[in-house]
Amino acid sequence: MEYHIDRSALKFWTEKEMRLEGAHLLDLCDEALGQGQPVWTPFLGQALANWLEGILQREGLAFRLEGGFPDAERVRFLMVEDPDVLDNVPSEIRALQATPADPRGKLDHRQVLGSLMGLGLKREVIGDIRLTEQCCFVAVAQEIADFLLSQWDKAGRERIRVEAVEKDVEIPLEQGKERRITAASSRIDAVASSGFNVSRTMFQELIQQGKVKRNDRMVAKADLEVKPGDILSCRGYGRMRLLEFQETRKGRMAWNVILYTPHKH
Repeated sequence: MEYHIDRSALKFWTEKEMRLEGAHLLDLCDEALGQGQPVWTPFLGQALANWLEGILQREGLAFRLEGGFPDAERVRFLMVEDPDVLDNVPSEIRALQATPADPRGKLDHRQVLGSLMGLGLKREVIGDIRLTEQCCFVAVAQEIADFLLSQWDKAGRERIRVEAVEKDVEIPLEQGKERRITAASSRIDAVASSGFNVSRTMFQELIQQGKVKRNDRMVAKADLEVKPGDILSCRGYGRMRLLEFQETRKGRMAWNVILYTPHKH
């Protein structure tokens, strides 16, 4: 393959897995440039999405972001060489609704994702999962939607009914509670321990155990600086989105955050 996109951008990634995913995305960029045809990426987490968006802006390749849901975290990029055709390319994301057959049944994130992966699917074809009291909504790549409509009938122990979401159905935003927290600094161990209401020492141990991510990337150091817009997650404790901060008169950092309900395990 004759490369058009500068491969030096891959040096940004220190993890082998992320570098391989990044290389695949650059291949897709070259495909969009070389063939002059629209090209879709898989669903990407925030870290890869931010990285790819910077490259596309630098290279002048036209693109469109889609997640299937309002304010989606996992998104797909549509990339085209000719910006005039960008708005004419139909979406390749479908939204499905899964409802427990038992009206008393409940679904949780781990059950839903585990059941999808159990069907032999890769994470890259699955977008956000939105839970409500009665059901869940899942964004998926168009090419697997019909398969799921016919084969996906169980999540954990719950039997489910799956149907395509019509375009006029309003997908709910992910439910979260806005809070104001204070921390000694903008280090991730200080901010997240306050938000998740655990001791700073315990949170440092959770980092060492590989349970903490920022923007979908594993966190290795407790002194990592966070900023507004970051999404922090900790296995067993949930997720939080950092909105804004101000320094208090006592020199501490006061953050506005949105805390999301922890996924049940």
